[in-house]
Amino acid sequence: MIVFHSISQEDKIHCTMIIRHKSHLILLLLFWVTSAEFTYAQTEEVLKIMNEARTDPQGFLSGRLLPYLKEHELENNSYAKSLVSELEIAKPVNALQSSSVLEKLAKGHALDMGEKGNVGHASSNGTTFENRVRKKIKTGMIAENCDYGNAEPLDIVMSLLIDDGITSLGHRKNILHPTLKFVGIAIEKHKTYRVNCVMDFASAI
Repeated sequence: MIVFHSISQEDKIHCTMIIRHKSHLILLLLFWVTSAEFTYAQTEEVLKIMNEARTDPQGFLSGRLLPYLKEHELENNSYAKSLVSELEIAKPVNALQSSSVLEKLAKGHALDMGEKGNVGHASSNGTTFENRVRKKIKTGMIAENCDYGNAEPLDIVMSLLIDDGITSLGHRKNILHPTLKFVGIAIEKHKTYRVNCVMDFASAI
């Protein structure tokens, strides 16, 4: 696992990234995924699942999370347990709205990381996350989640919500943060990790 986490208090920027390595033997049989396999429907499903967690935390807990934890034998994982506890008492927040501006930013970064085989929030030319996103989003809170190695929408969202090994729970906070109102999502192939998903969030566009 490789983790990158950075926060700028001044600009209220919260950036987090995680790379997952699957332990199941069958998942060792990796294949190269063509970009055509990542459809608009998949990014829409990622958004739908995130919004279920935001707008109906207890329904998401019983209908999505608990069955997922049982299927993947994660009931005793401490990070999964903390997510269960959080959702049990969480209040509903606004649904994230899709933004074409943020989608273009996310897609550009996902393609850049995928083509170069890089990871992280900085562009391959050295541009920081803040500078990259602030070219389009001038004010308000911005955030970014990056996930590597998961192609299925449910796996992407669960990986980031559980946030195994991330003491700050930064991915989870970004997905559930009430101040963040807009998101752009991109899923692209990755030279090293097969697939990467980038989510760019903003409080205003």
